[in-house]
Amino acid sequence: MAMVYRKLAIYGGEGGREWDDDVYEGVRKVYVGRDLSRITYVKFEYVKENGEVVTREYGKITQQPKEFVLQYPHEHIVAVEGSYKSVALCATEVITSLVFKTSKGRTSPVFGPSMFGIVNGTKFVFEDGGKKIVGFHGRSDNALDALGVYFALDSPNTSTSLYKLEAQGGTEGRVWDDGSYDGVKTLRIGQDNCRITYLEFVYEKGGKSETRNHGVKGQTPSEFVLDFPGEYIKSVEATYHNPILFRNTVITSLKFETSKGRTSFFGYETGKKFVLEQKDRRLVGFHGKEGDAIDALGAYFAPIPTPAPVIPAKKLPSVGGNGGVAWDDGVYDGVRKIQVGQGNDGVSFVKFEYIKGTDLVSGDDHGKKTVLGAEEFVLEDGEYLTGLVGYYDKIYGVEEPAIISLQFKTNKRESTPFGMDSGEKFSLGEKDHKIVGFHGQAGDVIHSVGVTLVPITITE
Repeated sequence: MAMVYRKLAIYGGEGGREWDDDVYEGVRKVYVGRDLSRITYVKFEYVKENGEVVTREYGKITQQPKEFVLQYPHEHIVAVEGSYKSVALCATEVITSLVFKTSKGRTSPVFGPSMFGIVNGTKFVFEDGGKKIVGFHGRSDNALDALGVYFALDSPNTSTSLYKLEAQGGTEGRVWDDGSYDGVKTLRIGQDNCRITYLEFVYEKGGKSETRNHGVKGQTPSEFVLDFPGEYIKSVEATYHNPILFRNTVITSLKFETSKGRTSFFGYETGKKFVLEQKDRRLVGFHGKEGDAIDALGAYFAPIPTPAPVIPAKKLPSVGGNGGVAWDDGVYDGVRKIQVGQGNDGVSFVKFEYIKGTDLVSGDDHGKKTVLGAEEFVLEDGEYLTGLVGYYDKIYGVEEPAIISLQFKTNKRESTPFGMDSGEKFSLGEKDHKIVGFHGQAGDVIHSVGVTLVPITITE
């Protein structure tokens, strides 16, 4: 079953270096070290799906760390409580206590300096209705500056594992959640003189576009268009603040970075900063809070799709005469529509519409239409070209031989012949291959035609 991992933002200070353990099957042991005023060291023993044990440690050992051992795989951590505050010799706040609670109802000792069991600092709790904690992230240097967690949530509605990063910003406003999609195609951002007031996202799911909007639109929003599906949002850097004259804390700026290194900035960089990013993942949806502006923002991240293996294309030489100029439409995923125009003695015009991913791409005109116009051959869904047969010959008034007729074969049927059956016959195509492109030579008539082939896949 695919999983959704809920990633909660860190509690603590902004000192030290950021670290992120990501997610595992479970936690087997926790080690915690301290000095007289703070937690200085943590070490986690994780278990991977294949049973391998992975150890991660942070901070600095000043006193012998104490351990808390779980009865893995029958017991797991379901909650973490703690506190953080400013202490002597630290420029920012640090973690001052930690307590772990398990699915068996056990509670670890209070790790950290305390007097008569009482800890000092701002208290925090990570808990989600008994859900299992499967990873930690935070900040550290010579001490544990901040800590966050990952919860594992079963989700029968997803085909792949998702990371739901907690919405950060203000605490007011209505909760909204777009869910997850195949990707983000377009973003439209509205702002006033101090905050982000409007978000509009165009997502794609199953080849169809879906639009979601939040906040108050106001003036015409700015637009950021991605080259979907080849480009995705890699990270979102944001700030939130309580602007003068407004009651709510809201999002004040947004900066998007894509997989192609492009960035786009909106708003005013003021207030506290946070980043929505998951290593080796792509952003596939947003959630947050809204009112007259965007109060808070979170995101969904999914694995980066493995690129489909490149199927080598084979270009068969064109057949016919050597007149006119050379043309080549290139290579696509398939052919959707063919137009063929005839003159008095042969084929004078061809034009092809190709399939590329979920898009249709119109090829260039080749040759010249006559008063006879052009006939069409349209392929159905699941139908593809397997061969081309025709004739070429000399025609009156044209120095080089020209194509006299064309007939197209698919995996389901044959087209009617376009033109006359006279001259030299030719056939283009190969067994277990489909036609994905055309090339040739043309002037006022079609002098020659060739095809580009790729192997037929099992799913076709």
